[in-house]
Amino acid sequence: MNQEVPQVTVTIDGIRVTVPKGTLLVEASKQIEKEIPVYCYHTKLGPAGLCRICLVQIEGVPKLQIACNTPVTEGMVVHTYNEKVDDGRRAVLEFLLLNHPLDCPICDKGGECDLQDYSMAYGQGASRLADPKSSKPKAVDLGPTIVLDEERCIVCQRCVRFDDIITRERSLIVKDRGAKDIIATATDEPYRSNFSGNVTELCPVGALTSKTYRFKSRPWDLHRTKTTCTQCSVGCQLNVDQRHGNVLRTMSVPDDDAISDGWLCDRGRYNIGYLNDDRRITTPLYKQDGQWMQITWEDALELWSDAIKKAGPEETGVLGGGRLLNEEAYLLAHMFRAAGVKNLDWRAGRQRQATPGRTGGSFADLENAQVIIVAGQSPSEVAPVMDLRIRKAVYKHGAKLLTIGAYEGHSQVPATACNTIADAVKAIPAGTQRVALVWDGVDPQRGKELAAALPALDSISMFIPGEQNNSRGAEAMGMHPLFGPGFAPTAAGRDFAGMIEDARQGKMRVLSVFGANPVLHYQDGVAAREALQKTGFVVVSDLFMTQTAELATLVLPAAGGFEKSGTIMNVCGDLLPVHAAMERPNGALSDLEMIAGLAEALGVALPSAAELDDAVIKTVANANLQFSFGDDSVCGAPHVREAQKDRGRHGLHVCTHARIFSGGGTVAHDRAIDDLRPLPEAAISSSTAKHLGIETGDCVDLEGNGRTMHDLLVEVRPNLPEDVVVLIAGLADDPANTLGDDAVAFVVNVRKAGELEPAGAAR
Repeated sequence: MNQEVPQVTVTIDGIRVTVPKGTLLVEASKQIEKEIPVYCYHTKLGPAGLCRICLVQIEGVPKLQIACNTPVTEGMVVHTYNEKVDDGRRAVLEFLLLNHPLDCPICDKGGECDLQDYSMAYGQGASRLADPKSSKPKAVDLGPTIVLDEERCIVCQRCVRFDDIITRERSLIVKDRGAKDIIATATDEPYRSNFSGNVTELCPVGALTSKTYRFKSRPWDLHRTKTTCTQCSVGCQLNVDQRHGNVLRTMSVPDDDAISDGWLCDRGRYNIGYLNDDRRITTPLYKQDGQWMQITWEDALELWSDAIKKAGPEETGVLGGGRLLNEEAYLLAHMFRAAGVKNLDWRAGRQRQATPGRTGGSFADLENAQVIIVAGQSPSEVAPVMDLRIRKAVYKHGAKLLTIGAYEGHSQVPATACNTIADAVKAIPAGTQRVALVWDGVDPQRGKELAAALPALDSISMFIPGEQNNSRGAEAMGMHPLFGPGFAPTAAGRDFAGMIEDARQGKMRVLSVFGANPVLHYQDGVAAREALQKTGFVVVSDLFMTQTAELATLVLPAAGGFEKSGTIMNVCGDLLPVHAAMERPNGALSDLEMIAGLAEALGVALPSAAELDDAVIKTVANANLQFSFGDDSVCGAPHVREAQKDRGRHGLHVCTHARIFSGGGTVAHDRAIDDLRPLPEAAISSSTAKHLGIETGDCVDLEGNGRTMHDLLVEVRPNLPEDVVVLIAGLADDPANTLGDDAVAFVVNVRKAGELEPAGAAR
């Protein structure tokens, strides 16, 4: 049972306020809207006591005290401003400004700089420094996302403390002493992190600035829209700042405690350049005799509807990926089912389930769990801010992390690796009551075993981070062959794997693909490519000519995530709003508008906008969630594949893991983040590397299923099993699904120092 925290009453600037015992003065003052200036202090980072700008006077204490590190006590009387306090802050600012450059007119922080604001409020009118200002390097390239102006830095150490306390990566340090101290990386290597952009927001001055926003605008020239990030399944709230139709930056929402905890990952922050990329499709494209031609929307809808009418519902399939909004997914399923089509699915990749069922949990449940079990790929790359919750649970709350089949290279959290689910259950300490299960949704059998392993605990929270941002929403809205909206039973159709097989056998005449790129993400890319080539009429809605769009008959220009409004469901099942932050390009439509146009051409009646909104809300509220991990009613029957035979060589089971900046759509078409995309790589164990005579930095070719992947950079990871090779999923340059599903690969070539030699020749 939680005990109530004792309350204390203090007086701040003549106003009595009652707060929990132990509350810091800087936080207590917020209760009565009294501002105490801070630089080093941040609510999520805690007190540091470095900058001293938060000086206050406490009656009965002879010297000024720092409010950021002073807890309140009963009867305390505090003055946040008077002559003595103002003089103390003036002295602090004088020291901070001694060597600070006078470059406010060109500083990116201008207009939202705490140093500017507090200098005006508490500083003196002129400097008393007689000597020349000390200079430090400017425009230092700190890493792929950040520029450091060292002479602007006031060494508040927010960036260093974020890197230490929040991410636990400890890449940033303070180097040298006194007036010469600077922010640097611990290894002198570039600062790389999935969360690096947060330090530019935390910086109270213009020392750390973003490369993508540098010298682009002043804050008062920006139009801000609060919306939901659609880059992954976490659903972080963010502010989108645009000017003259261009999105210039995205910023976190500090009070988004329930979801993002106030942070953003770098993909959500930096993957915005695609919106105005010159490669965007802005008019419908129709392929005739192998050549693309531009057509009108009227002609596109007529061609599409005629093809569906001629094919009939049995030979028509629909893939509505998890990049659709809830309203679009609901309308898509509604329209095609009304037209008699039963072959519907959202699963364009390896994931088979997105909704955990009756035992789903919130991020607070994840953070407060005593034991966290991660099965399959961890959220570190597919849902990065969710991974921050796991780090917080382990380091701050003492949770124990157990992993099963998680082959990530550099985990920031100490974890116990378990070979089986039974091993993980045995590793749970006695008396544990709160357990969080995180499953990647890929292997239904593993999901079933997880769900059955811990039935006796009082509190189990289950999570399935999606391959796409709205996988859970698409599933709940009825984009599934086994059920309709809210998991209501319906006439069963073919899942996408079944549609692929039908198409390869010439039984699929029309396939419509919305918000998905199966050629790059389906478990067998060659099979997906062959299926599309054998389908008579393929329609693809997308922003770019992706690998799937290139094989289409008709390509429809779609609106991006910042160009349309609606809702999504995140990994926890929260219904979150998406607000359009900018106008879409002329000629592009939202998927909802495309669906409405097709419905009119097919003669299918659709609900009104108000009815659609109401249907989405009711679907989420009344969903029948009487299932759990790996349930056949959601995952469907497994597709059995014949295992490959070892041909006498060292066969490696292929395992694919996504990276935050892998993908063939918005990431691949954003030139501003070229340096963030990973190179194709093959990760193997130390023993396998020794057996093959290769090491980190070599290049290899992999062969499997009669197919070959070329020029993979070797990374040796000690934590990998001997029979596994881990490839990066979704890389457009070297798709990991080239080898097919459940493939066994063989190293056929090794390149050392530019020379090509047979595998094993070095042994």
